Amino acid sequence: MSAQSPHDGPKMDAALYPELSPDAGDAGAGLRRFAAAAGITLAPLHVTEWASAPHGPVTLVVKADRGIVRVALERDRREIQVDLTMPWLGAALSGHAETLTDVAQALDDWQRGDALTVIAGRRGWLAASPRAVAHEEGRTVEYAWDVARAATAGQWNGPLVEGAYNTPELRQLAPFVTHGTLTFHRSPMPPFSHDLFEIGPAENDSWRVGSRQTPLGTHTVVTTVAEAIALVVEALPPDCNPAVQASDSELDQLPKRVSHVASFASFL
Repeated sequence: MSAQSPHDGPKMDAALYPELSPDAGDAGAGLRRFAAAAGITLAPLHVTEWASAPHGPVTLVVKADRGIVRVALERDRREIQVDLTMPWLGAALSGHAETLTDVAQALDDWQRGDALTVIAGRRGWLAASPRAVAHEEGRTVEYAWDVARAATAGQWNGPLVEGAYNTPELRQLAPFVTHGTLTFHRSPMPPFSHDLFEIGPAENDSWRVGSRQTPLGTHTVVTTVAEAIALVVEALPPDCNPAVQASDSELDQLPKRVSHVASFASFL
């Protein structure tokens, strides 16, 4: 049995990526080499490519504690796309790097746990996700309201969202607008609570108020936004405290505890 070459990964065009010549075009080996030269220890890294698309990008995947980093190198042109993602939140930072040294430095920032705004400021080619920044700064509920209000501004359900936003008991909860229905949750991140009343459209410009756990036929229909909001507030449980976002360590445990809500990773 022959020994495996250290450069057995998919090969990049030396004309497009001349810095990988010492690595026989192996992007994974090249990134490891540039990181080592900078004194950076990378988290486990593996290389993927599409067998059905031999001219498609080669992707380096680094699985750090904080989240996954994907570095895609195009084969038909020089382009290095970098995406850093966090559990349940999705996109945190993204951009196009000029060199693999840039990638290694950004990975070092990421693995150290530097703030997203700090990394984006230090690495001008990276842009931070507003949602991820809001989570990191403990503003996820406020951000959810900003998204809901912006999405419905000037729309038929805009007055509903604004009315709920201006109601203290509801403003402390996490709102989401989906298919015209305004829902409220005790947490702005998974696992979402679905035990609170929601408000949706009904016939003749009316509003339907009720719980997701009950049939639509049992929901109350009212004619004004004020009536709908009042019903939701009245039905709030006594223990309904302000929404509190989970910590990163708690989110890390979610796949083990609540695997069935994985599809909510990029809900907003």
